[in-house]
Amino acid sequence: MNITILIDLLPDSVKADVIDFNDVLLKNRKNAIRVMMDRILTEEEKQEMKKNKHFMGVDCVAQYRHAPEIKKSYFYVV
Repeated sequence: MNITILIDLLPDSVKADVIDFNDVLLKNRKNAIRVMMDRILTEEEKQEMKKNKHFMGVDCVAQYRHAPEIKKSYFYVV
């Protein structure tokens, strides 16, 4: 998927806080893009993104091993 198409799919409130894009291979052997955020997604943003079939794992949260208070959302775009 082209990154410009991906950015157009994202809600406006999410676009400003994206910090990283990575190409990944999912367990079902599909190619996807993992999008890392600089913050946790709000419930309204999650509900808006769940309406679109291209977003997967909207509820995923990453945290650092040595600093568990730092949490960031990530999700996949298929």
